Amino acid sequence: MQPRTPWKPLSSATTSIRSVSKVISLSVLLCAASVRADLLSTYQVSDAPLSGQIWNLNTETFTTPAALFEQLEPGSWLFLGETHENVDHHSIQTLFIEQLAERGQMGALALEMANIEQQPLLDSASSDPTKVTPEQLEWHRGWPWDWYKGPVTAGLKHAKRVVATDLTRSSKMAAYGDESLEVPADSAYTDFMLDLLYEGHCGQMPKSQLTNMLRVQYARDISMREAMIANTDESGVNILLAGTVHTRYDIGIPYWTEALNIRTVLMVAANDNPDPKTYYPDSYTDAAVADFILFTPPTEYESGCN
Repeated sequence: MQPRTPWKPLSSATTSIRSVSKVISLSVLLCAASVRADLLSTYQVSDAPLSGQIWNLNTETFTTPAALFEQLEPGSWLFLGETHENVDHHSIQTLFIEQLAERGQMGALALEMANIEQQPLLDSASSDPTKVTPEQLEWHRGWPWDWYKGPVTAGLKHAKRVVATDLTRSSKMAAYGDESLEVPADSAYTDFMLDLLYEGHCGQMPKSQLTNMLRVQYARDISMREAMIANTDESGVNILLAGTVHTRYDIGIPYWTEALNIRTVLMVAANDNPDPKTYYPDSYTDAAVADFILFTPPTEYESGCN
């Protein structure tokens, strides 16, 4: 063992260098913190006082992206529940992926929008994500590439793996017609979901077919769950991009599993109402359906029921 070098006082020059170094390091940290604090500032608009803010449903208080990221444990999943046609939601997903990567927290990225047969294409695209094309990924036109290019490209660049989770079309059709496939849920869940599916199809679908649709919904949730379990990065924070229904505790993937450590964020377009509680989704239970609501600018959605 080498003898320990006796302590000697630092020279004034060394002291000055150390002091400057500390100031620079502190400035860098403060700058990074400022970036995190301002992450959602561009989504703050005057006609929607909640836009650009995050509401914690468990504590009923506002929080910040930095505070949210600090809560996320290695090996956990952050579910970002989107409204598919809201472009603000996709740009925020991209920001979250980039921010977690900057913090050294980014794990895997799972996509509702890619079916399991696309996995080899996603894997090969990760070698040069800046040049990826929808044709290269066999990206389905039902998920417009203009909407998803940002988060998918960011995922291919920063995530440990971009994971395809959804069923193929043929598997969905098989689930639709498989009368032996039972959805193992209680009546409160089943009745609520059947009503939701009926409303989601504008009241035009015969109620006799709703049970078939519920089987497909269940089968898709299970497919996503299994893909995430198999691809959880235990050293990072993993992200799922999916519609809000798939991310809710009461009716989505979390309902079907305790094997994943989940925090779920519902992205919701705000209006001029300043009360966060008025934006809570309807449910059959009084328990929180998500951990957070992230409010985005007002958006008028085209109704498919016209």
